[in-house]
Amino acid sequence: MLDLAELVFFGRYNGQQIGPIGTYVNFRVLAYYQSAVDSNLPQAGTWILLNQNAALTAAQIAAQVNGGLGTAFTAGSLTAPAT
Repeated sequence: MLDLAELVFFGRYNGQQIGPIGTYVNFRVLAYYQSAVDSNLPQAGTWILLNQNAALTAAQIAAQVNGGLGTAFTAGSLTAPAT
């Protein structure tokens, strides 16, 4: 799933790497992280840049993941935003 997500969305970033503005998803733990400025990503592993909008709701994130990957996640599937 991680390889497909990297192709469908905006790329793969490692934890602690500086990432651009946007919403990221970590599929290993189903966590998301949002940042309105370029910043270091949480250390939790590999992050996929889902959208360049840093103000998506959990429901919007789940819908975007489902649309891109054909999955059936809900807002409740995602953990609280990682810090």
